[in-house]
Amino acid sequence: MPVRPAASYVLVALLPAAALAQTVTTAETPAEKSAAREEPAKKDGKVATVEVKGAASNYDPRRDDTASKTVLNAEEIRKYGDDNIFDVLKRAPGVTVTGKTLRMRGLGAGYTQILVNGDRPPPGFSLDTLTPDQIERIEIIRAASAEFSMQAIAGTINIVLKKVTAKAQHDLRLSVFHAKEFRNANVGGTWADKKGNLSYFLNAFLYGGDNAYTSRTFESFTLPSGEVTQARRQVYDGRGNYRGAVLFPRLSWKFENGDELNLSAGVQSNRNRWGGASHNDNLVGSFATPDYIESTNASPGGMTTMQGEVGWIAKLAGGKLDLKLSAERNRNRNDSFSDMYTAGRAQRLLRDWNSFDRGHRTSLKSKYTRSLFDGHSLAAGLDTSVQENTQTRDRHDQLNQDAPTRIVETFTPRLTRLAGFVQDEWSVDKQLSVYLGARWEGVRTDSEAVSTAAPSAATSSRSHVLSPVFQTLYKLPGGSGRQLRLALTRTYKAPTIDQLTARRYETAVNTRFDADSSGNPDLRPELANGIDLTYEHFLKDGAMLSASVSRRAITDYIRTRLDVDANGRWVYRPINDGDALVHSLQLEAKAPGKLLSDALVAFDLRASFSRNWSRVSAVPGPDNRLDGQTPMSATFGVDYRKGDLTMGSSLSWQKGGWVRISEAQTQFQQTRRDLDAYVLYKFNPRYQLRVSASNILGMDNPSDRLYQDASGTSRETGFSPGSARVGANLEMKF
Repeated sequence: MPVRPAASYVLVALLPAAALAQTVTTAETPAEKSAAREEPAKKDGKVATVEVKGAASNYDPRRDDTASKTVLNAEEIRKYGDDNIFDVLKRAPGVTVTGKTLRMRGLGAGYTQILVNGDRPPPGFSLDTLTPDQIERIEIIRAASAEFSMQAIAGTINIVLKKVTAKAQHDLRLSVFHAKEFRNANVGGTWADKKGNLSYFLNAFLYGGDNAYTSRTFESFTLPSGEVTQARRQVYDGRGNYRGAVLFPRLSWKFENGDELNLSAGVQSNRNRWGGASHNDNLVGSFATPDYIESTNASPGGMTTMQGEVGWIAKLAGGKLDLKLSAERNRNRNDSFSDMYTAGRAQRLLRDWNSFDRGHRTSLKSKYTRSLFDGHSLAAGLDTSVQENTQTRDRHDQLNQDAPTRIVETFTPRLTRLAGFVQDEWSVDKQLSVYLGARWEGVRTDSEAVSTAAPSAATSSRSHVLSPVFQTLYKLPGGSGRQLRLALTRTYKAPTIDQLTARRYETAVNTRFDADSSGNPDLRPELANGIDLTYEHFLKDGAMLSASVSRRAITDYIRTRLDVDANGRWVYRPINDGDALVHSLQLEAKAPGKLLSDALVAFDLRASFSRNWSRVSAVPGPDNRLDGQTPMSATFGVDYRKGDLTMGSSLSWQKGGWVRISEAQTQFQQTRRDLDAYVLYKFNPRYQLRVSASNILGMDNPSDRLYQDASGTSRETGFSPGSARVGANLEMKF
């Protein structure tokens, strides 16, 4: 939809203050804000010296920031010796992990915003390529902030990578992991130091391994009378290997006048190969023609991503100006070869599809901050980016002994974003602080799909959202450590490029459970009005209690509808359909054992609990939860320290159950219990060994899907085994 004049005026008003600014990934601490307000003042030709007391070491973002956030530091991230970001976050309060989907308030992709250094990851980027050793901290932001994109209905997870160092850091880490279906080894290290005004940082990581996957699936169709007219069983076994490298260098130069120049780059590359075979046994009745009951597949692939960034920080007009210009490029190649047969090998289909994806993005971010009046910290910024992709699929098919067919498909999406924000954080007094901000975001999506087998299709769409946000923090008087938070937000969820394009993906064997998919260029963003209310009580020695309730009222909900087209093929299409309502309750507690008993002086305890509710108006109940929302989750952890020995354990629990996706579709979500443990022994200040175990309970992975209409019920149940995984990590400092 076109950009309205009112929204344009808001953006134009932001430009003078933000024309040269940059969005940074960390907020100023209260100590920094105080220092900025206490600039030396000239009186009678003399400089008045103002002494500012306070230290960043006394600053706790969880307690002191007006905007509510939880920060996991580097020690907490590496505690269990994890080799991926998903295992780290499954123990974080308020976060659940389903497969490789991160969820806040039980809501996943699109509703929970994932950022890396405050930015959306570049095209082709995968969180699989991030290791805990690369990460400085993880910020879990419950309510939206105007500084970041407002595409955060459920919240934001901001992963901040290591970039700078205040002292020399020379370390090397060797890790191995093993499970019944998984083996991995990696080596990584950091070389960083500071020489005068120049500091440098280099992080490198090499990894490789292999894994296996086995599944057993049963599919059936039952008439309303109860008669089973179709039934079959599928067995699939696959195995693959992978290897990759990551390199992140950075240089930082501080000038005598306080200005700072930052140069950074990054290269990530991986190669993988997968192969497998499946076999169907038809037990009752027959299935749609062609019924391929036997197949083999192979899919080698690889990805390379390169990025560069130039940043400039300068003092300007009594404030601070940050500029950041960045560019990313990526190349992905995935080949897919399959050989399929019907019963008795009466019909054979050879399929060789080669996919190439090349993309690049250029972005400019700016932010200007300064103190204004008494106790005000003002910030304004501009954020713009252009992302272009070229996706090519070269399809070769051969049926029996017929002449091979070739179809070349090219898809060229272009995404242009423009955003401006302004915010003011006002420290009214020692007890009360207020945050008020607004962000305007506009997006234009253009795409063209070209195929040698069909006419080209071009689509274009525009959308924009103006998002005000208000947050306040009130610390009860008397130094009790008790405080209240309130947040009012307007956030949104934008349609993806695939949802907006008219391009259609066709499956080899079209069924209710494996349908084609197509987009809808008329989709509008989902809008959400939210309220969060939080009570926190900070006790001595790091103990803490917290209780939070929230509500999100969503309009223009985007639902994926399953239909049958004119050719009799099942197809998924996204549509705006009604509204949705989300409620959440979150509890959290931390306590050193010595507060409970002298016998527990070496222990630290932590626990969290989340309860989520939601309903979608366009889908009949019960169980019509939004996005397959996780209804309930909890974590409990304990750590023990004595001398050079540290050990701990954590239990994460997620409640499952049936989810109603549409009038006819229902899906079961597994209840999971993940038990992890670690032991860390420090031989001396330079060497330490960490041994860890995850999924100690050996949780398997079942699945169950139903499609029920007047003609009968289709059901697909599946099972994939899981196993415990153990690892060892040797950490060396030089």
